Amino acid sequence: MRVGGDDATFGALRDDARLMTERPSSIRRRRGIPEGGAPFRGGPILNLPTPIGQIVVVTIAAFFLSLILPSPFTGGPLFLDLAFIPVRFLAQIEEGHYLIAAVPLITHIFLHGGLGHLALNMLWLMVFGSGTARRLCVENATPADASANIAVFMAFYLLSGVAGALTHFAAHPFDDVPMIGASGAISGLMAGTLRFALRLFAPMGAEYGPLAPIGARPVLVASLIYIGLNVATGVAGAMMTDGQVMIAWEAHIGGFVFGLLAFPLFDRMAKRPPLPFGLG
Repeated sequence: MRVGGDDATFGALRDDARLMTERPSSIRRRRGIPEGGAPFRGGPILNLPTPIGQIVVVTIAAFFLSLILPSPFTGGPLFLDLAFIPVRFLAQIEEGHYLIAAVPLITHIFLHGGLGHLALNMLWLMVFGSGTARRLCVENATPADASANIAVFMAFYLLSGVAGALTHFAAHPFDDVPMIGASGAISGLMAGTLRFALRLFAPMGAEYGPLAPIGARPVLVASLIYIGLNVATGVAGAMMTDGQVMIAWEAHIGGFVFGLLAFPLFDRMAKRPPLPFGLG
Protein backbone atom coordinates (compact mmCIF):
# COMPACT_ATOMS: atom_id res chain seq x y z
CA MET A 1 0.00 0.00 0.00
CA ARG A 2 1.36 3.38 -0.98
CA VAL A 3 0.37 6.65 0.64
CA GLY A 4 -0.18 9.52 -1.74
CA GLY A 5 2.71 11.93 -2.31
CA ASP A 6 5.84 12.13 -4.42
CA ASP A 7 9.46 11.53 -3.49
CA ALA A 8 10.19 15.27 -3.22
CA THR A 9 7.52 15.63 -0.55
CA PHE A 10 8.92 12.77 1.48
CA GLY A 11 12.42 14.21 1.09
CA ALA A 12 11.28 17.58 2.43
CA LEU A 13 9.52 15.94 5.37
CA ARG A 14 12.64 13.92 6.13
CA ASP A 15 14.79 17.09 6.07
CA ASP A 16 12.33 18.91 8.34
CA ALA A 17 12.43 16.05 10.84
CA ARG A 18 16.23 16.10 10.86
CA LEU A 19 16.33 19.88 11.33
CA MET A 20 14.02 19.60 14.37
CA THR A 21 16.62 17.44 16.13
CA GLU A 22 19.73 19.31 15.00
CA ARG A 23 21.13 22.23 16.97
CA PRO A 24 20.85 25.64 15.26
CA SER A 25 24.59 26.24 15.64
CA SER A 26 25.28 22.93 13.87
CA ILE A 27 22.95 23.89 11.02
CA ARG A 28 24.66 27.25 10.59
CA ARG A 29 28.12 25.70 10.53
CA ARG A 30 27.03 23.02 8.04
CA ARG A 31 25.48 25.56 5.73
CA GLY A 32 28.24 28.10 6.22
CA ILE A 33 25.81 30.92 6.99
CA PRO A 34 24.17 32.21 10.19
CA GLU A 35 20.50 33.01 10.53
CA GLY A 36 21.07 36.59 9.34
CA GLY A 37 22.33 35.40 5.96
CA ALA A 38 25.94 36.62 6.14
CA PRO A 39 28.77 34.07 5.67
CA PHE A 40 29.69 32.28 8.89
CA ARG A 41 33.17 33.31 10.00
CA GLY A 42 33.06 32.34 13.68
CA GLY A 43 33.72 34.62 16.64
CA PRO A 44 36.83 36.22 18.09
CA ILE A 45 39.46 34.05 19.74
CA LEU A 46 39.21 36.16 22.91
CA ASN A 47 35.85 37.57 23.95
CA LEU A 48 36.80 39.50 27.08
CA PRO A 49 34.34 41.71 28.97
CA THR A 50 35.17 45.39 28.53
CA PRO A 51 36.55 46.07 32.04
CA ILE A 52 38.82 43.00 31.92
CA GLY A 53 40.40 44.22 28.69
CA GLN A 54 40.81 47.70 30.15
CA ILE A 55 42.52 46.36 33.27
CA VAL A 56 44.92 44.26 31.18
CA VAL A 57 45.91 47.27 29.06
CA VAL A 58 46.38 49.59 32.05
CA THR A 59 48.33 46.97 34.00
CA ILE A 60 50.73 46.28 31.12
CA ALA A 61 51.27 50.01 30.60
CA ALA A 62 51.84 50.56 34.33
CA PHE A 63 54.39 47.74 34.44
CA PHE A 64 56.64 49.40 31.88
CA LEU A 65 56.06 53.01 32.92
CA SER A 66 56.85 52.29 36.57
CA LEU A 67 60.27 51.01 35.53
CA ILE A 68 61.03 53.88 33.15
CA LEU A 69 59.66 56.98 34.86
CA PRO A 70 61.62 58.49 37.76
CA SER A 71 60.09 59.31 41.12
CA PRO A 72 59.19 63.01 41.52
CA PHE A 73 60.15 62.75 45.22
CA THR A 74 63.34 60.69 45.39
CA GLY A 75 64.64 60.61 41.83
CA GLY A 76 64.69 56.80 41.99
CA PRO A 77 62.35 54.56 40.03
CA LEU A 78 58.66 55.38 40.31
CA PHE A 79 58.14 51.69 41.05
CA LEU A 80 59.18 52.14 44.71
CA ASP A 81 56.73 55.00 45.26
CA LEU A 82 53.80 52.94 43.97
CA ALA A 83 54.65 49.61 45.62
CA PHE A 84 53.12 48.73 48.98
CA ILE A 85 55.79 48.61 51.69
CA PRO A 86 54.34 47.71 55.12
CA VAL A 87 56.87 49.54 57.30
CA ARG A 88 56.54 52.69 55.20
CA PHE A 89 52.74 52.42 55.36
CA LEU A 90 52.94 52.14 59.16
CA ALA A 91 55.21 55.19 59.44
CA GLN A 92 52.95 57.31 57.21
CA ILE A 93 49.89 56.34 59.24
CA GLU A 94 51.64 57.23 62.48
CA GLU A 95 52.62 60.62 61.00
CA GLY A 96 49.04 61.30 59.92
CA HIS A 97 49.74 61.16 56.17
CA TYR A 98 46.68 59.06 55.49
CA LEU A 99 46.16 59.98 51.84
CA ILE A 100 49.79 59.37 50.93
CA ALA A 101 49.69 56.06 52.78
CA ALA A 102 46.52 55.00 50.94
CA VAL A 103 47.88 55.46 47.41
CA PRO A 104 50.08 52.31 47.32
CA LEU A 105 47.14 50.26 48.62
CA ILE A 106 45.73 50.65 45.11
CA THR A 107 48.73 51.29 42.87
CA HIS A 108 50.55 48.10 43.94
CA ILE A 109 47.84 46.15 42.10
CA PHE A 110 49.18 47.38 38.75
CA LEU A 111 52.86 46.60 39.43
CA HIS A 112 54.62 43.29 38.81
CA GLY A 113 58.04 41.83 39.42
CA GLY A 114 58.73 40.71 35.87
CA LEU A 115 57.16 39.65 32.59
CA GLY A 116 56.45 36.17 33.90
CA HIS A 117 54.65 37.53 36.97
CA LEU A 118 52.70 39.96 34.77
CA ALA A 119 51.70 37.30 32.21
CA LEU A 120 50.59 34.83 34.87
CA ASN A 121 48.42 37.38 36.69
CA MET A 122 46.85 38.69 33.47
CA LEU A 123 46.01 35.12 32.41
CA TRP A 124 44.55 34.48 35.86
CA LEU A 125 42.55 37.71 35.55
CA MET A 126 41.11 36.76 32.16
CA VAL A 127 40.17 33.25 33.28
CA PHE A 128 38.76 33.96 36.74
CA GLY A 129 37.70 37.59 36.35
CA SER A 130 35.60 37.37 33.20
CA GLY A 131 32.72 35.57 34.89
CA THR A 132 32.49 38.14 37.66
CA ALA A 133 32.70 40.96 35.11
CA ARG A 134 29.81 39.48 33.13
CA ARG A 135 27.76 39.08 36.29
CA LEU A 136 28.24 42.69 37.38
CA CYS A 137 28.50 44.36 33.95
CA VAL A 138 25.27 43.02 32.46
CA GLU A 139 25.67 42.97 28.68
CA ASN A 140 22.09 44.00 27.82
CA ALA A 141 21.99 46.91 30.27
CA THR A 142 21.32 50.41 29.00
CA PRO A 143 24.42 52.56 28.25
CA ALA A 144 23.96 54.54 31.46
CA ASP A 145 23.51 51.40 33.55
CA ALA A 146 26.44 49.72 31.80
CA SER A 147 28.75 52.57 32.81
CA ALA A 148 27.54 52.38 36.40
CA ASN A 149 28.02 48.60 36.41
CA ILE A 150 31.61 48.94 35.19
CA ALA A 151 32.24 51.33 38.09
CA VAL A 152 30.78 48.75 40.49
CA PHE A 153 33.03 46.04 39.08
CA MET A 154 36.14 48.24 39.26
CA ALA A 155 35.36 49.16 42.87
CA PHE A 156 35.04 45.47 43.74
CA TYR A 157 38.33 44.68 42.01
CA LEU A 158 40.30 47.50 43.63
CA LEU A 159 38.86 46.98 47.11
CA SER A 160 39.72 43.28 46.91
CA GLY A 161 43.31 44.36 46.25
CA VAL A 162 43.20 46.81 49.15
CA ALA A 163 41.92 44.05 51.44
CA GLY A 164 44.78 41.85 50.30
CA ALA A 165 47.37 44.53 51.03
CA LEU A 166 45.94 45.22 54.50
CA THR A 167 45.97 41.50 55.29
CA HIS A 168 49.62 41.35 54.23
CA PHE A 169 50.32 44.37 56.43
CA ALA A 170 48.61 42.74 59.40
CA ALA A 171 50.89 39.72 59.01
CA HIS A 172 54.10 41.70 58.33
CA PRO A 173 53.74 45.24 59.75
CA PHE A 174 57.50 45.86 59.94
CA ASP A 175 58.47 44.33 56.60
CA ASP A 176 60.45 46.62 54.29
CA VAL A 177 60.11 44.42 51.19
CA PRO A 178 57.78 45.88 48.50
CA MET A 179 54.56 43.93 47.97
CA ILE A 180 53.25 44.13 44.40
CA GLY A 181 50.88 42.37 42.04
CA ALA A 182 47.22 41.92 41.20
CA SER A 183 46.90 38.54 42.92
CA GLY A 184 44.91 39.83 45.90
CA ALA A 185 42.45 41.67 43.67
CA ILE A 186 42.07 38.68 41.34
CA SER A 187 41.51 36.42 44.33
CA GLY A 188 38.52 38.58 45.22
CA LEU A 189 37.13 38.11 41.70
CA MET A 190 37.59 34.38 42.01
CA ALA A 191 35.68 34.34 45.29
CA GLY A 192 32.87 36.36 43.72
CA THR A 193 32.66 33.82 40.91
CA LEU A 194 32.12 31.03 43.42
CA ARG A 195 29.01 32.78 44.73
CA PHE A 196 27.14 32.47 41.42
CA ALA A 197 28.97 29.76 39.47
CA LEU A 198 28.38 27.07 42.12
CA ARG A 199 24.60 27.45 42.31
CA LEU A 200 22.58 24.29 41.93
CA PHE A 201 20.12 25.79 39.42
CA ALA A 202 20.62 28.93 37.33
CA PRO A 203 18.38 28.69 34.23
CA MET A 204 18.75 32.34 33.22
CA GLY A 205 22.56 32.31 33.07
CA ALA A 206 25.26 33.88 35.19
CA GLU A 207 23.86 37.41 35.13
CA TYR A 208 20.55 36.64 36.84
CA GLY A 209 19.31 34.69 39.81
CA PRO A 210 20.25 34.56 43.49
CA LEU A 211 23.74 33.87 44.75
CA ALA A 212 24.82 30.66 46.39
CA PRO A 213 24.84 30.97 50.20
CA ILE A 214 28.29 31.31 51.68
CA GLY A 215 27.54 28.19 53.71
CA ALA A 216 26.71 26.10 50.64
CA ARG A 217 28.88 22.99 50.52
CA PRO A 218 30.41 23.67 47.05
CA VAL A 219 31.37 27.21 48.08
CA LEU A 220 32.84 26.08 51.39
CA VAL A 221 34.82 23.23 49.83
CA ALA A 222 36.23 25.41 47.04
CA SER A 223 37.09 28.16 49.54
CA LEU A 224 38.85 25.79 51.92
CA ILE A 225 40.85 24.29 49.05
CA TYR A 226 41.96 27.72 47.83
CA ILE A 227 42.90 28.97 51.30
CA GLY A 228 44.62 25.69 52.13
CA LEU A 229 46.72 25.78 48.96
CA ASN A 230 47.85 29.32 49.73
CA VAL A 231 48.79 28.45 53.31
CA ALA A 232 50.72 25.42 52.08
CA THR A 233 52.48 27.55 49.47
CA GLY A 234 53.47 30.11 52.08
CA VAL A 235 54.75 27.52 54.55
CA ALA A 236 56.68 25.62 51.88
CA GLY A 237 58.16 28.84 50.51
CA ALA A 238 59.31 29.95 53.96
CA MET A 239 60.96 26.60 54.60
CA MET A 240 62.89 26.69 51.33
CA THR A 241 64.09 30.29 51.69
CA ASP A 242 64.97 30.45 55.42
CA GLY A 243 61.83 32.35 56.34
CA GLN A 244 61.98 34.85 53.46
CA VAL A 245 58.57 34.31 51.86
CA MET A 246 58.59 35.54 48.25
CA ILE A 247 54.86 35.06 47.63
CA ALA A 248 52.41 37.35 49.43
CA TRP A 249 50.03 34.48 50.15
CA GLU A 250 48.34 36.40 52.98
CA ALA A 251 47.27 38.99 50.40
CA HIS A 252 45.70 36.23 48.31
CA ILE A 253 43.67 35.04 51.27
CA GLY A 254 42.70 38.57 52.32
CA GLY A 255 41.42 39.46 48.85
CA PHE A 256 39.61 36.13 48.59
CA VAL A 257 37.84 36.44 51.95
CA PHE A 258 36.82 40.01 51.13
CA GLY A 259 35.41 38.91 47.79
CA LEU A 260 33.55 36.01 49.34
CA LEU A 261 31.88 38.17 51.98
CA ALA A 262 31.42 41.47 50.09
CA PHE A 263 30.35 40.23 46.65
CA PRO A 264 26.59 40.19 47.48
CA LEU A 265 26.77 43.91 48.30
CA PHE A 266 28.29 44.78 44.92
CA ASP A 267 25.98 42.32 43.17
CA ARG A 268 22.96 44.20 44.53
CA MET A 269 24.37 47.46 43.14
CA ALA A 270 24.55 46.08 39.59
CA LYS A 271 21.63 47.29 37.47
CA ARG A 272 19.94 44.54 35.45
CA PRO A 273 17.09 44.88 32.97
CA PRO A 274 13.99 42.97 34.13
CA LEU A 275 13.49 39.54 32.64
CA PRO A 276 10.29 38.83 30.66
CA PHE A 277 7.35 37.02 32.20
CA GLY A 278 8.34 37.99 35.73
CA LEU A 279 11.39 35.71 35.82
CA GLY A 280 13.78 38.34 37.21
